[in-house]
Amino acid sequence: MLLVLCRQQVKLSIMVWLFERSDESLQLETRYDNDTSEFVAIVRYPDGHEHTERFHESDQLRAWLVACEQDLETQRWKPQAGGPVFLPDGWPDRKLP
Repeated sequence: MLLVLCRQQVKLSIMVWLFERSDESLQLETRYDNDTSEFVAIVRYPDGHEHTERFHESDQLRAWLVACEQDLETQRWKPQAGGPVFLPDGWPDRKLP
């Protein structure tokens, strides 16, 4: 699911995927940091802690997302119906080289 969505040419900013397991929810956010020219992935866990990864290339982000999705499936997390949520701000404000 994540791999297909990330390969689309999306002009929107922040993408947030929501996952469920029993009565818990987990959030996976992707964005682009224009100040550092990095792709950013943030996982927000039910207990409140966050894990952040930064990547210089979109292919690195894509590979990490695939591995993350596989890990979440192993832990029995299920994507919430409806797909990712797009929010304003957070993607490149200029064409990438």
